[in-house]
Amino acid sequence: MLKKFVLPFIACTAISLGAGVGARTGAWAEDAPLSPANVMGDQPYESPSCVQADYHEMDFLNGSWAMKVLKDGRWHAAGFAEQKPVLGGCAVMMSVSFAEWGDYYRALTGRDGFAAILISSYDTRAHDWRQRWMTDMGSMVTLMRGRKFKDGARFVGHAPDSAGPELQRHEWKVTGDNTREFTFEQSLDGGQHWSVIGKVQLIRRAP
Repeated sequence: MLKKFVLPFIACTAISLGAGVGARTGAWAEDAPLSPANVMGDQPYESPSCVQADYHEMDFLNGSWAMKVLKDGRWHAAGFAEQKPVLGGCAVMMSVSFAEWGDYYRALTGRDGFAAILISSYDTRAHDWRQRWMTDMGSMVTLMRGRKFKDGARFVGHAPDSAGPELQRHEWKVTGDNTREFTFEQSLDGGQHWSVIGKVQLIRRAP
């Protein structure tokens, strides 16, 4: 059950990617303090700073998903993904396992890896989303900007560890009640031309 916390004296500081967490002053209406399970979304609560509809634009990816990757014209099993709201709904976190992608993932990044975490938050000033990718390769941290559209969301940003002309773009799209598709594209000339370098299918797992 969703817990709702209300600050009677001061609003909770909004959480945005790349910003520090403001000190929490004022009293919570609930007697019990927030637990790690609340903060990490396992027992969700509702922050009064992030109740607008904009913060729910990425809800279409919430849940647990089995993944398949397109290789040589065929879909192959390729790990899992799970997304949930965290920080009272001020951000969403997706954990991804691509340990079974093999050489396919190496072609995307030039490196091996087994897992990643994506943190996405809505920017109320720019009216778009910020998404940061962190992987178990340690040094790869990518920041992308994106916007919701009718059937999904689209993000673009520099390639990992690069400030040059190489860009990466990806799109999450609703393809059915229990399916989503992820398309990964690359540009080597600053966005003038794009080529598809990966397609991933997500199938909702039974609870």
